Amino acid sequence: MRVCGVGDNVVDRYFNQRLVFPGGNAVNFAVHARRSGISASYLGVIGSDSDGDLVRSSLLAEGIELARLRVKEGPTAFATVHMDDNGNNRVWGLCHKGVSLFQLDGEDLEYLAGFDLVHTSETSGLDGQLAAVRERVAISFDFSDLDLEYAKGILPHLKVAAFSRSNAGQDEVNAILDAAQSAGVELVTITHGARGATICHKGQILFVPSFPAVAIDTLGAGDAFVSRLACRVLTGVQLAEAASDAAQYSALMCGTRGAFGHGRSILNEIPA
Repeated sequence: MRVCGVGDNVVDRYFNQRLVFPGGNAVNFAVHARRSGISASYLGVIGSDSDGDLVRSSLLAEGIELARLRVKEGPTAFATVHMDDNGNNRVWGLCHKGVSLFQLDGEDLEYLAGFDLVHTSETSGLDGQLAAVRERVAISFDFSDLDLEYAKGILPHLKVAAFSRSNAGQDEVNAILDAAQSAGVELVTITHGARGATICHKGQILFVPSFPAVAIDTLGAGDAFVSRLACRVLTGVQLAEAASDAAQYSALMCGTRGAFGHGRSILNEIPA
C-alpha cells in the first residue's frame, strides 16, 4: 500500500516554550502512515525560510518521499499555540497560511495515480479538485469540526472520512454516520477527544475508548489515530484490532511534544 498526504503543512509555534514543531494534517497523516509501515509521500508547498527547512528535514528524517514537494519564495504556514503546563489545553494565537495554498497541476494528478490512497483536509483548499483526484485514486479527507452541510458536498468523492466531535451526542454521531454511509464512504472516524472515537467500516460500527496516557502534548493525537486506523483497516486488519492499535498509538503520541516531534528552539519573538 502507498499513501500520499496532499495539501497543508505548517509549523506549530509554541509561544510559552519558544519551540517550533512541524505539522499540518496532510503532513501528519503521511508521517503516521510511514510509522505504521506504509510507503508514504507528501505533496505540498513550503516556504523559502527556516520553517520550510524544518518541515522538509523532518519529513526526510521520517522516510517520506518528497518528489513533488515545492519550495516557493515566502513564509511557510504557521500556527501559534499557547499551551498549559499539562499539555491538555491550548489556545490558538496568530496563524497564517503563508505559501501553503496551491492547486494541483497535471503532473501532480498523474503522480497521485500511482498511490492507493491520497489524504487531504478542509484546510488544504483543494475541494474543487477532488473529483479529478478521485478519477485516479481513492481519497481520505479530514473535516475536523466543520459542519455536516459542508461535508455533504465532499463525501461522495471519499473512501475514508474523519470528523472531530469532542462533545457530540448520539444523534449528531448518527447523522454523520448516515450521511457518510449514504454517500458510499467505506471508513468513517469520529474522534471524541479524550473519550475515544466512533468508527464505522462497511456498516460495522464500533466505539473505541481512549487508551490511558500520560499526556505531555495532545496536539495531533487525532491525526495519529485517523492515520493508523486507516492504514490498518485498509491493509486487511480486523476493525476491533485496528481500532485498539490506533488508540494505543494515539496515546503514545500524547507523550511527544508537537504533532510528531522534531522540534527546535527559537530565540526570536514568536507572534502571539
